[in-house]
Amino acid sequence: MTAAGPEREGALPSVSRRALLVGGGAAAAAATAAAAASRPAEAAVQVGDESTLSPWGARPKGPPEPLPRGVDLPTAPRAYTEISSYHAHIYFNEDTAYRAAQLRDWVIHRFKVELGEWNEGPRGPHTTPSFYFGFANEQVPTVIPWLMLNHLGLKILIHPNTDDPYADHLINALWIGETQPVNAFRMARSAKATGGDIERIYPNTLPTLPLET
Repeated sequence: MTAAGPEREGALPSVSRRALLVGGGAAAAAATAAAAASRPAEAAVQVGDESTLSPWGARPKGPPEPLPRGVDLPTAPRAYTEISSYHAHIYFNEDTAYRAAQLRDWVIHRFKVELGEWNEGPRGPHTTPSFYFGFANEQVPTVIPWLMLNHLGLKILIHPNTDDPYADHLINALWIGETQPVNAFRMARSAKATGGDIERIYPNTLPTLPLET
């Protein structure tokens, strides 16, 4: 017989100890349930519940974020009719020039646009080889979606033409594909003030193919 002492590691506890553990566990469970019952029920947040969600989606309502320091809001929005036309600048390099040539050919045969020169080096605010085409306001619903689906992995800058060439290129432009630097920081803030005119479009292509639909 072995002498009485602490239970060996791995051995089952004695009957009396098992009873104590079971009893203690039951008491703890009962205490937890009682505490939970005493707390007020939490309201369930349902996706789409306007009473608990922000108008921006599933983010709980909270105080609005303050404007960044130094940012002033205009008293009224600008009129979209300030835009007289648009330019699309397609950028390429020696490895992607063949794709740019393909895109240029597609554009020529599908859109009545003002096709610009093929520039194999930086020109104006454009820091890499590029070509551009200008298009009229009424072509926005077709030209921009078409480019979104047919950019061939090229970087494309689309900017409006207004009285503010600086903002047109650096602030109010949109990109298809990746972005890249545009050196327009010295461009005029007002074309009229410098004796220039807002960019007009003079189409020089004659489409021969219908758009794919």
